[in-house]
Amino acid sequence: MLKQPERESRNVNALFYEMEGRQIQKMNKVLADVELTKAEEKTLIWLARWEENTVDHLLSVIEKAARIRADQKGGYAHKYKRKSEK
Repeated sequence: MLKQPERESRNVNALFYEMEGRQIQKMNKVLADVELTKAEEKTLIWLARWEENTVDHLLSVIEKAARIRADQKGGYAHKYKRKSEK
């Protein structure tokens, strides 16, 4: 699970910090049970600072890939689509 760095440890304003928090929440929802290395966590937290559409598109690709793999292995993840894909 990704954890947002403390605001006090960085020079960011309140709006940026809120946006970053939303991005991290979205990532945690998609990556719920995925074990991440420290390097992967650091990269994803860096990515959380990017424009919201950028993160949304990347998360959509990750979910699509997971559904394809689940379909190939006989899982159920492929049956559920995000709102943006309907």
